Amino acid sequence: MGILILTPIIRYLRPIVMNLEYYQMLNVQPGASIDEIDAAFGKQRMALVKEGRKSEIALLTAAYHQCRDETLESDAAVITATEIDLPSQQIRETLDRLLRSDHIYSTITIAGRELHIKLQSRSGAVKAQVAKQIIQCLQVLDPAGIETVVIYGMHGKRNEWKQKFQLDEKVKDADTDLYAFDNRYINRGALLIAFAIAILAQILVFPRFLLRGIQIWIHEFGHATVAWLAGHAATPLPFGWTNISENRSPIVYICVLLLLLILFWSGWREQKYPAMVMAVVIAIVQFYMTWLMPEDTYHLLLYFGGVGGEFYLSTLLIVCFYFPLPDKFRWDFWRYLFLLMATYTFVESFSMWHHIKTGSAEIPWGTMLGGQGDAGGDMNNLSSMGWSDVQIVNTYSQLGNVCLFVLIGFYLFFLLKSLPNRSWRQLSK
Repeated sequence: MGILILTPIIRYLRPIVMNLEYYQMLNVQPGASIDEIDAAFGKQRMALVKEGRKSEIALLTAAYHQCRDETLESDAAVITATEIDLPSQQIRETLDRLLRSDHIYSTITIAGRELHIKLQSRSGAVKAQVAKQIIQCLQVLDPAGIETVVIYGMHGKRNEWKQKFQLDEKVKDADTDLYAFDNRYINRGALLIAFAIAILAQILVFPRFLLRGIQIWIHEFGHATVAWLAGHAATPLPFGWTNISENRSPIVYICVLLLLLILFWSGWREQKYPAMVMAVVIAIVQFYMTWLMPEDTYHLLLYFGGVGGEFYLSTLLIVCFYFPLPDKFRWDFWRYLFLLMATYTFVESFSMWHHIKTGSAEIPWGTMLGGQGDAGGDMNNLSSMGWSDVQIVNTYSQLGNVCLFVLIGFYLFFLLKSLPNRSWRQLSK
């Protein structure tokens, strides 16, 4: 009976005793600051190294992390009773869940109409990108009475960076900044305006003549992307020709893979997850196309990729308009130009294949340089590989429809995300 009574007591006291032992190993008192714990750990570790007791360093390191984490958690929980009311408690709990998912501890205080958030991370300095997540969260919560938000990036007790803004002005600033990816008016109207311009340019003779070169270049990039992903060197030229090497080159594979690794690393460092996903997906496709894909399939995709690129490359460029790329690939300004180029190419190709599907236009046989009689055209090559006219028309028409549905889906997503209705904005997070 005595053992049954003592067991829960022992289980309760054991972590307390263990924590005290950890503090004793570091030679600091419970409640010591982060700086004191860091200094003690460095001193004790150096002593173990000098005494030749390196086997004890692992246990000392475990004690250090335990004491440090406990101090960070206790600091995050410090908030005076006068500062806790229902709204501020809700703010704290929501932000705490958001930040702890990234192993970041926070100390939140409210002074008058100012919200102060101090961020701590076990991995060292907290990057300023975390501030954007907090801003988005506060915009959804819309805390009453809070006008100013001050965010601190802390390392121990040292302030490494600070960001201060007016909560209402932050939303206003984003909506007036043409280069902001969270500009609600841009996300609502940019794609519609771009498509309107593309349709108008298609109707007018002179703009269509000028923009024809853009469509040709994206067409050639469609061929080139297939070649690059399959390990072939390629040079897309804007007058209807792409120079492609016949043999695979490991150098091409390594160069493309290195570019994808840079994109993934930059996206990971700056917490731009769409860039990371895109890099991983393309790397998987590249590996298959370079080392596993049959040669016949490569040639088929190479011929298909010209007109196919007019659809899938245009769609990719339009979708990427809504996403910020890492700083090494920044395109805050250039994305508008690419949006116009991509929408014109998509509208031109979609319209052409719609007319071909309905019988009011013919399949574009031949090449741009050699004319319709040139047997080396993409459609001619597809036909020589066994594709019927019906299969060619149906495949490109269906590809255009799929890309159109993808564009509509992404547009509706960002449209709903930009609406003032808070429930929709939470749904789109």
